[in-house]
Amino acid sequence: MNIYLVRHGTTKSNEEKRYYGAYDSELASSGIEEAKILKEKLKDINFDSVYISSKKRCNETARIILGKDFKCKVDPRLDERNFGIFENKTYEEICKEYSGEVKAWEEDWKNYKIPLGESAVESYLRTEEFFKMIQNEKAENVLLITHGGFIRNSYCYILKSLEHFWKFSSKNGDLSIIKYEYGNWYIDSITHI
Repeated sequence: MNIYLVRHGTTKSNEEKRYYGAYDSELASSGIEEAKILKEKLKDINFDSVYISSKKRCNETARIILGKDFKCKVDPRLDERNFGIFENKTYEEICKEYSGEVKAWEEDWKNYKIPLGESAVESYLRTEEFFKMIQNEKAENVLLITHGGFIRNSYCYILKSLEHFWKFSSKNGDLSIIKYEYGNWYIDSITHI
């Protein structure tokens, strides 16, 4: 099975370097262009199934890549981590407004649950649950349109440790291919467009 992992195109919140997961930002003009490049790269692939995050930015990216009548399954397990009280704020704003929470977050980035949000571990467990489900699907090519956090969690799942989260880049519009063969997941390629 080939899993094509696409990170949604750039949004205004990305351009402003804001932390956001639950906040539903739309694609910026640069994100629309990234999706058009992805459309060209993926045009010859016949996808047996398509899964997208519940967020607007992923739906917009999918619509550009696949056309307006695309068929997909919306799965909130593909959503970005919920940053709770940090949502749609810059690092500087977060530090100014929530210095105590930032200190706790930086001391235990994996387990600290951002108020009204989720921890890195909780986000990772959603990814793990999704991959345990998808590996049973009878498909050759599957497209996932998702977020940077989910993609990094995917690499961590393959490498069997959340400790690897910061060892990979995941830029807007990136295309990664991971494969499941003979009961084994592996990273085949990571492409920055």
